[in-house]
Amino acid sequence: MPWSDRTWGWLAAAGLAAAVAVLAFVYPYLLDSALARQGVRGTAAGLLVLAGLWRLLAARVHRADPGIGRWPGVALAGVLAGAILTGERVFLLLVPAVVYLALAAFFHASLAEGDSIIERVVRRILPQAPEFIRSYCRKVTRVWVFFFAACALVIAGLAIVGPQSRWEFFTGAVVYALMIAFSTVEFFVRKTWFRYYFFGGPFDRLWSRLFPAENTPQGRRSAEYIRLNRDA
Repeated sequence: MPWSDRTWGWLAAAGLAAAVAVLAFVYPYLLDSALARQGVRGTAAGLLVLAGLWRLLAARVHRADPGIGRWPGVALAGVLAGAILTGERVFLLLVPAVVYLALAAFFHASLAEGDSIIERVVRRILPQAPEFIRSYCRKVTRVWVFFFAACALVIAGLAIVGPQSRWEFFTGAVVYALMIAFSTVEFFVRKTWFRYYFFGGPFDRLWSRLFPAENTPQGRRSAEYIRLNRDA
């Protein structure tokens, strides 16, 4: 079945969000170098130009409104304008906080639909994924909303009251270490809960011996779904 423009819009927005998150990871490590060369005002002006170019790209890529309105762009422009007007670096330290708050809003907005952004990404990767994953995907989406919002809050706090070294360490290293840790834990939780061994690769064979699908209702439902789809 062909995908709707809204689904493509959400996936395009997810790709742009991922790109922004990567930039947020690199940003703390490049900021000092940019400040040494361009100063606060020059760095902020450059970022404002890049933000404008990104907005033009987003307008071309999106096929549907991701549901969070224009406030992230307005907030980012406001923070960068504050840096240009005052020359204070604290405004530049707030940029990642705006990014993570926008990511939280983006994930939260997807919950207004039947299928959350996590489910849409899963179905893009694994079209044969069963319908009964929906509730689980919505729970995972909510966890990411909380995670991004908490990151934004901590980053803003460190930008305002903490030394820049702590801000840089948390924004650059801690946030992504936590992302990797959560993603790893979530993978094993998901695999153990659903016991969905569709591909039968080395990991599926190992995990199916440790956690047989027939031992739980969720596993038996997954096994039945796999059987029906392979027989079809």
